[in-house]
Amino acid sequence: MTAFEELLTWQESSTSGEAIAAAVDAASRASSGALELLATPRIVVTGAGSSYYLALAVAAAARAALGRSAFATPLSELILRPEGVLHGGNGARADSTPEPIVIISRSGSTSEAVDVAERMRAAGHPTIAVTCRAASPLAELADVTLVSPAGDEAAIVMTRSFSSMLALLLGVVARAGRDERLAADLAALPARWPEAIAAAAVGRRLGQTEWSRIVILGGGPAFGIAAEWGLKLTETSQVPTSAYEPLEFRHGPISVCEPGMLVVGLVGGAGARDETAVVEEAARLGAATWLIASDETEARGASGDVSLVGRDLHPTARLPLLLHPGHALALQLALTRGRDPDAPRHLGQVVILGPA
Repeated sequence: MTAFEELLTWQESSTSGEAIAAAVDAASRASSGALELLATPRIVVTGAGSSYYLALAVAAAARAALGRSAFATPLSELILRPEGVLHGGNGARADSTPEPIVIISRSGSTSEAVDVAERMRAAGHPTIAVTCRAASPLAELADVTLVSPAGDEAAIVMTRSFSSMLALLLGVVARAGRDERLAADLAALPARWPEAIAAAAVGRRLGQTEWSRIVILGGGPAFGIAAEWGLKLTETSQVPTSAYEPLEFRHGPISVCEPGMLVVGLVGGAGARDETAVVEEAARLGAATWLIASDETEARGASGDVSLVGRDLHPTARLPLLLHPGHALALQLALTRGRDPDAPRHLGQVVILGPA
């Protein structure tokens, strides 16, 4: 094996297909309690780091599938400024029914996740824990726990845990919203895993260049995926990386486009043609580009690298397939820059905070 293939983080990312399949199956068997909580008028989805970006993707998907208000916020906001987040309980909007809080944590031991679970219980908010470890403090505190059966991992940065917890939550959202197409296309993900592998090969090749800056573009639920790509690139390779909604990139940030930088577009579904046009504009301004689209029509005329992932799938169902290519880019770029992505500096697997 090459040094790349020996990376624990890569080996765990490469098993994401199996972890996604197990998560989709777990979603099909999730308790009625989780479905009932998601049927409330307003839902708060929260996490820290990668789990917050996962929350962004899930909240956007839930708004569409459930037709209800779903709001994503970092765990720290529920600790430091809960009155700006909550409608019912904890001193905010006393006339409102306490909304359920979906708390995402790979380990179930992150300090903020446990703190929020305790605070929300005290304030009367029902909680749903989403984790990879059933025997964890968060799982014990929550009213309902959803566990990704094959998502746990030993690496410091999140890979298959993110993809599988995303698939798990999307599956539960599809059931709660009775979205049969979303549910069916999520069930089809294991068979589509080769598309993620093919895109990852492009990511490995692009990671052999020392880019001066990388920008990831994604709209709707894909914005959370773009932000997660940005985090992976930042924490493993330390290359300056930013994530934007595609059309927002035009409003100022596009000024960073120049030779030596890379712009990645995660496009698919409604608005894909307009979003692809932004990627093409970046190419005209000198940036290298990589478009990850869901079909040939969306990619028509693209001048840079193109990968097709999730052909004909529901645009939300394809999201778990989009993480593996980003891992390939981030891990290869880290090696190219002389970094060890299995041991990113200043980081541990679980964030445990001491008293303030």
